[in-house]
Amino acid sequence: MPADGRLLECDPLKIDQAALTGESLPASRGTGDQVYSGSVVKQGQAEAIINGTGVNTFFGRTAQLVAQTETVSHFQKAVLKIGNFLIIIAGILISVIILNRLLSGELDVVRLLKFCLVLTVASIPVAMPTVLSVAMSVGAQNLAKKNAVVTRLSSIEELSGMDMLCSDKTGTLTLNKLSLGEPFTLPGVTSDGVILAAALASQSEDSDPIDSTILAALKDSNQLRDYQVQHFTPFDPVSKRTEAEIHSVAGETLKTSKGAPQVILELAGISLILKGWLIRLSKIMLNEAIERWG
Repeated sequence: MPADGRLLECDPLKIDQAALTGESLPASRGTGDQVYSGSVVKQGQAEAIINGTGVNTFFGRTAQLVAQTETVSHFQKAVLKIGNFLIIIAGILISVIILNRLLSGELDVVRLLKFCLVLTVASIPVAMPTVLSVAMSVGAQNLAKKNAVVTRLSSIEELSGMDMLCSDKTGTLTLNKLSLGEPFTLPGVTSDGVILAAALASQSEDSDPIDSTILAALKDSNQLRDYQVQHFTPFDPVSKRTEAEIHSVAGETLKTSKGAPQVILELAGISLILKGWLIRLSKIMLNEAIERWG
């Protein structure tokens, strides 16, 4: 998306907003919805009315706010505190020297001003910021060797004094790529069989991230040649699943589906069994509690 805009009448779009929100799955957007610059249209096409470009976009305003943010770090406060302390000490010493000259009666104004000027210049730590900047630059170079990008030198000191780092969103810390874990299977069912069934209910043509991840998890993609898809029902937000009618080379016709866990459990008839088991377990725990605590 080159700019911010509001969609006109169109079919639903699939828009990847990972750069803005960190979410790995594309979001659905339809007629009248706002779309933002920096996002990527994964599926569909539409016309939109542009209502923001450049720094006036959502992404541009965010980047501008980050660039304008000025915070005084602990390191900067410490340097300023040291400088102010030395200046105060120099002011006290100059006051004592002037008072001493006035009381002694030996007042040479020119010599006294020269001495005060030398004392003031000597008390100001002119080289300290330079030395500290060089030291932190060396630290930034060492961090760069470990693939860490330092955009602000003072952040090195801040990070070194950190005890705990909390993040309110993990999506921004990922690679924006889905990965398939080891499937949980019941006795008599293999992991390869579950992945194959899910792959048969997937399509590679629509570039769906979930379908692509499942198809990539197949150990042997040639297995799909033994099956022919007779009818494929794409994902529906209402039914929350995809379904495929498959015809195998052995002459068998079967159906496979993938989708939300509760939907698949209901298709398999397991949901009622689980409900009954949970009710029975809760009754047992209640009876034990009554017997134990009266």
